[in-house]
Amino acid sequence: MGNGSSIVSQELISAKRKFTEIYGDSKGVHATLTPASLILLGDHTHYNDGVLVSVALNKYTAVVIRKRHDTLINIADAQTKIINTFHLESIDKYSQQDKLTLGIIKLLYQERYLNKGCDLLITSDIPECLGLGKTSSHQVGLAYALKKAFNISIECDSLMNLIRKNDLSVIGKISNYAHLYTTRFEKENRLFYIDLRTLEYKTILPKSDNFELIIFDTGEKIINPQNTCNERIEECDVGVKGLRLYIWGIKNLRDVELDFLLRHYHMLPRKIFNRVLYNVKERTRSESAIKVLKKNLLSDFGKYITESHWSLSQDYELSCDTCDYIVEKSANYPGVFGSKMISCTPKRSTFHLVSRDSTNRYVEHIKESFNRKFNTGLDVYSFHISKGIKDIPSNEIEKILC
Repeated sequence: MGNGSSIVSQELISAKRKFTEIYGDSKGVHATLTPASLILLGDHTHYNDGVLVSVALNKYTAVVIRKRHDTLINIADAQTKIINTFHLESIDKYSQQDKLTLGIIKLLYQERYLNKGCDLLITSDIPECLGLGKTSSHQVGLAYALKKAFNISIECDSLMNLIRKNDLSVIGKISNYAHLYTTRFEKENRLFYIDLRTLEYKTILPKSDNFELIIFDTGEKIINPQNTCNERIEECDVGVKGLRLYIWGIKNLRDVELDFLLRHYHMLPRKIFNRVLYNVKERTRSESAIKVLKKNLLSDFGKYITESHWSLSQDYELSCDTCDYIVEKSANYPGVFGSKMISCTPKRSTFHLVSRDSTNRYVEHIKESFNRKFNTGLDVYSFHISKGIKDIPSNEIEKILC
């Protein structure tokens, strides 16, 4: 699924060159490369202990860092080459400016894992349409770069919990452990499966790798996507409270079975029922999809993805005319296994599992159809499945980038 090593090398070359241009040299640096993540199935079940299927994609956040012997923190802007400088002791004054970056540093400082400063550069080629898959990559990459540069003795679970704490402070309840875990633990060419009730996870190797993941970005921005997602969370909370009158002891929608819900649809207002229905059906979709994937039934796996889209569109009311149009046009196109909107993103976008042999013709077909319908173009991205975060120590960086 693509030459991951050459991609990683190019990312490192770019990041290291920028670090050297800004800071004068790159002696003693450490680096991490952290992939973007994408939820295939189970999105919006994460606040109900859902089970999710995800992938890491071959676009990356690159973090280059060097430990200092004083308490000065230098954070360089890769584009403008401007360095923002402050002392570690005064981080509280600045931490609201860039919660994504400074929040991680602040938490490690508060937990007494950091007592020195650093020179830091963060770059990314992850498109904005990946939403939470981009912010998760940023935070995981930075946290592990700090861990390596400062030789911090902290268990993986504890570090992931700190990242999660920062993630919640930045984006709120839509924060999704599955994104964080995928960017950290994914393996090359595999799909990632996680149970958020137990945090048990595994990677699954599809028997067929003859597919690519195509993303169409409509360019249409979503105003306050967090607000919409938070509304759905509140609606599901209302549903749980209503169901507790009939099902004793349930924690959340993970404890609700579909057959019970369908027999008692009258218990909830229609809108609340639809939100609950999506959550319950999506959990069972994720579980069923993994079973067919293990049997190498990629077409059946893709059907679950497309079903998930229409449930997000109709039951959860998160889609739009443009995304629905692309998914509908993709449904019967030869070589397209499954199509779906991307959740929790600032831009209206869809992803598609497509046979490698069909990709070029399919992309042109959708671009032409979309342009005729909406009189505008699409940004198109093609991805392969990547492995999780890669740590690159100083000596390896010098070998690769000399």
